[in-house]
Amino acid sequence: MLGWLLPLGIVHPAQGVSGFSLRFYGNGARDIDRVKIPVEGRSINLGGDLTIEWWMKATRMENPSSECLSAAEDLWIFGNILFDRDVFGPGDYGDYGISLAGGRIAFGVNRGEDGFTLCGSLLVADGNWHHIAVTRRGSDGRMQIFVDGRLDATGWGPAGDIRYRDGRSTSYPNDPYLVIGAEKHDVDRTTYPSYSGWIDEVRISRIVRYEGEFTPPRAPFTPDGDTVALYHFDEGPEGPCTGTVTDATGMNPGACRYGSADRPAGPVYVSDTPFSTPPPPVILSGPEVFPLATSAVVTWTTDVEATSEVRWGNICGAWSRSLSDSELKRTHSLVLDALSPGAFYCLQVRSANAGGSSDWTPGDGLGFTTRAVEFRIHLPLIQRASDR
Repeated sequence: MLGWLLPLGIVHPAQGVSGFSLRFYGNGARDIDRVKIPVEGRSINLGGDLTIEWWMKATRMENPSSECLSAAEDLWIFGNILFDRDVFGPGDYGDYGISLAGGRIAFGVNRGEDGFTLCGSLLVADGNWHHIAVTRRGSDGRMQIFVDGRLDATGWGPAGDIRYRDGRSTSYPNDPYLVIGAEKHDVDRTTYPSYSGWIDEVRISRIVRYEGEFTPPRAPFTPDGDTVALYHFDEGPEGPCTGTVTDATGMNPGACRYGSADRPAGPVYVSDTPFSTPPPPVILSGPEVFPLATSAVVTWTTDVEATSEVRWGNICGAWSRSLSDSELKRTHSLVLDALSPGAFYCLQVRSANAGGSSDWTPGDGLGFTTRAVEFRIHLPLIQRASDR
């Protein structure tokens, strides 16, 4: 291989779990602003099947690297680097790395002269917490990226052993490390930028944990038999991370390298975690529309209590009006008024709470046509017995 604003986040897991995350600032110099984990002679030195997963929150402003390109090259190194297990020079089995390129995940694997970078399509540098998982199957080199439990990308890199070769001779002192939050060699921080943002709950496994869609965790992990390393980053207290970073398996501790070049000093422990606020609402059913001539009732349901919002117009995507209700509820109902009889309309709905907002639903809009004539229901006149 060779702005640091504090955005508000949308958090997916459940409320009430405390702890810390690590905030990096992308200094990319002098072996600082990173976590360093030795791999030589340790169980974390994986070469076949593997899964690396973590929570992250970042913005494009702080990570302005160019767009990601999937190709048979080590292009991941040009993104803002999240995980660096690269090496300089010959004599190794292989290596890998993960970066944030163009606001999307870039995952690269190399073995000998054979390398491949797989790019995700989902924007994750949006100021919200996201669960990310990358998997690699050693037998055939299959690589996958998952974002918030959804399969984002699949590609095929080199198969076979990509371990760091124990006892390998090197003149580069950072070769036998996995580095989190920075480009490990500090070669050129403009060309190979380091990551600026939040990272939490890093789990590294010796298996391919995910084959399809899954539900992201709603609480911190606990180690199992296939976990080779698990970093909660809960050592604390808030402030500089200057000491040992604990591995929950007890096998692969790391160390924080705290400091500043020309940016705020990092990494630092912060109380902002993916488990510190409630999950954003999910729309379970709807929206459904019940049109009349000059009005329409829109209904939908969410999995948690949330606000209600609808936008509409005569063309899908051209939203000229909106209506909202700040009351928190699971069953939502809003009345659209001042509609024209016999006219076409298109709408979308969403709900929000302290954890963030659902997506506008449906994505392409829901079309409906108002009635040409208003129907009115007249109840029959019922006379009292005394009037008969």
